[in-house]
Amino acid sequence: MAQFRLPDRRRVLVGALGGAVAWLATGCAAPAVDRLDSAAAPDEPDFAPPRDDALPRVALVLSGGAARGFAHLGVLQVLEHEGLRPDLVVGTSAGAIVGAMYASGMATAEIERATESLDWGVLFDFDPVRTVFNGLGLGLVPGARLESFLHRHLAAPIERFPIAFAAVATDMQTGDVVVLNRGDAARAVRASCGVPGLYAPLRIRGRLLGDGQVVSPLPVRTARRLGALRVLASDVVYPPYHTELSGPLSMVFQSMIVSGWRHVLNERALADVVILPGIRRSTEQLGLGSREWLTQAGEKAAQDRIAEIRAVFARPAAPAVEALQGAIRG
Repeated sequence: MAQFRLPDRRRVLVGALGGAVAWLATGCAAPAVDRLDSAAAPDEPDFAPPRDDALPRVALVLSGGAARGFAHLGVLQVLEHEGLRPDLVVGTSAGAIVGAMYASGMATAEIERATESLDWGVLFDFDPVRTVFNGLGLGLVPGARLESFLHRHLAAPIERFPIAFAAVATDMQTGDVVVLNRGDAARAVRASCGVPGLYAPLRIRGRLLGDGQVVSPLPVRTARRLGALRVLASDVVYPPYHTELSGPLSMVFQSMIVSGWRHVLNERALADVVILPGIRRSTEQLGLGSREWLTQAGEKAAQDRIAEIRAVFARPAAPAVEALQGAIRG
C-alpha cells in the first residue's frame, strides 16, 4: 500500500485536535459507571457476563496510546516466546487493535505484518465530496478504511476467538464504560479506537460509541469485572510529563492529558503486574514512523519483568473464588 503522509503542520494539527478532543471529553464527562447490559441484537457486539465455571485465571490488559500501541506487540512477542497464554485479553483503543488480533489466534509475526499497512491513507480517510454534501457530521473522517482494514484481519465474531476478548468503548452521550465482548470484532474494535472529533462515532445498540481511552485508558477494572483472578497490564498511555509545553495549543493538550491521568493511575493499582515500556519523550502521540523501536521497547520492558510475569501465570487460582465473584458482580 502506498504511503500517504500529511505535511508536518497538518499532521501536528490533526494530532492535537484528536488528542485534545479525546482528553477534553475525559475531563468534562461525568464519572463513568460501567453499564454491563446482557440483552442485545445477536449481530451486535455486547457484554457477556462471566460464567461461574469459566473465570479467566490470567488476563492481559492493553492500554490506549495511539502509535505507542506498537509497544504492546513487543510484550506479546515475549509472552509468545515464553509460551505464556492469557485466558482473557482486554484492550482499549490501540490496545484493542493489537489485542483483538492476538486473541483471534494471529501469531505476533502476522500481527506485525498486518499493522505494517496502517498508514495515513487508512487512518485519515477524509472525503471532500462527503463533506461538501453532508458536512463533517460528528467526525472529520468516517473511519471506513480503518473498519475495512479491521474486517480483513478480524473476520470471526468475538465469541469464536480462541482467547476470550473484550474491547472497551465510551458511550459519548452518557460517559459510561461500554464492554464489547460479543459479535462483530472489527466493529467493536473500530468503536474502541474512534478518537472523538477525528473519527465519527459508531451507533451500536442505540448508543453512540467512541474511543475507550476517554473513560478507561487502561481497562484493568473491566478485566476484573470479567472475572480475571490475575491481571498483567501493558501501559503505553501518553503521560503528562512527556508533553513539550511550548504554547497555548500544547497547554490545551496538556490539560486534557492531566485530567485523564487519574484513570490510568487508578487502574494500574488494580493490576498484579504493570509493564511500562521505556518510550522516549520525543515520540509523537500519533506518529507512525517509530514502529520498530516501539516494539523493541515493549519487548525489553517485558523481558526486564519476566520473573514477575512468569509468577502471574504460574500462581494458582485464588481459593476464595466465590467471594471474588461476589466482589466482581457487586
